[in-house]
Amino acid sequence: MKHACLGLLAATLLAGCASVPSRAQTRPAAPPTPVGAETAERWSADLAAALASYTSAPTYAGEIGLAGAYVRVGILDQAHERFAAAARLDPADGAAWDGLARIWRDWGFPAYGLGDAYRAVSAAPDSPAVHNTLGTILQVLGKGRDARSRFARALALDPGAAYARNNLCYSWLMEGATGAAAVECGAALELDPGLRAARNNLALTRAIDGDLAGAVGIFEAAGGEAAAQYNLGIVYLAQRRYSAAADAFDRAGALQPSLTRARARADLAHRQAAAAPESGGSHERR
Repeated sequence: MKHACLGLLAATLLAGCASVPSRAQTRPAAPPTPVGAETAERWSADLAAALASYTSAPTYAGEIGLAGAYVRVGILDQAHERFAAAARLDPADGAAWDGLARIWRDWGFPAYGLGDAYRAVSAAPDSPAVHNTLGTILQVLGKGRDARSRFARALALDPGAAYARNNLCYSWLMEGATGAAAVECGAALELDPGLRAARNNLALTRAIDGDLAGAVGIFEAAGGEAAAQYNLGIVYLAQRRYSAAADAFDRAGALQPSLTRARARADLAHRQAAAAPESGGSHERR
């Protein structure tokens, strides 16, 4: 099976893949202490409106709306509280359970969102979104076959769900099945030509198969020349071609000085090039 440190690639591409690698599984005793919520309420018109609506009518719909607003401004601890409150109000509705599952996933504790994801599917079996959420969690937990069945179910319910097509592409990438991945990414881009994650995943299929020029062309179309060089650097890192990675990161930083990650990764790649032998291959077989 082909692979090229795919977890690293997925984790570090600019505007990259839809799924993310898991971290160590130690469940927090409670959601983190709220940080910056009052400030966000002042500068986010969306959040202020959701708060006003909820205050005037503290209903299930209000809880869901407020939770969604907190998600959009990145305050996941408050979003978790609101989704949990909604689930207590109406345990038979899938939206709250789905929201809780996504937060656990995005916090980096996907195993603790698995039960909520299954509750969401049980409550809303005809919702493509909840099947997709369950699929992303299963994928992070290393259950690719089960994840793909959920993405396929989401597509059966909504054939226009480009996000589910992209997640199928990502899942096949994690298996090293670049041909199947390319088909799914292409289908996702037919549905949504602006889906940058699918375009980057398609570029990865080219890079893993040794077509670096093709990968660069797709990366450039997805995010411009600086992003293309940065993402190419990630590919080189995965191939242990550290000097080439350092050069690519240096070019990315020169093209876009605000891309501070490029400078940091260039420094790291230069150190790795000096300390380690380089690999000439683009992938390993096992």
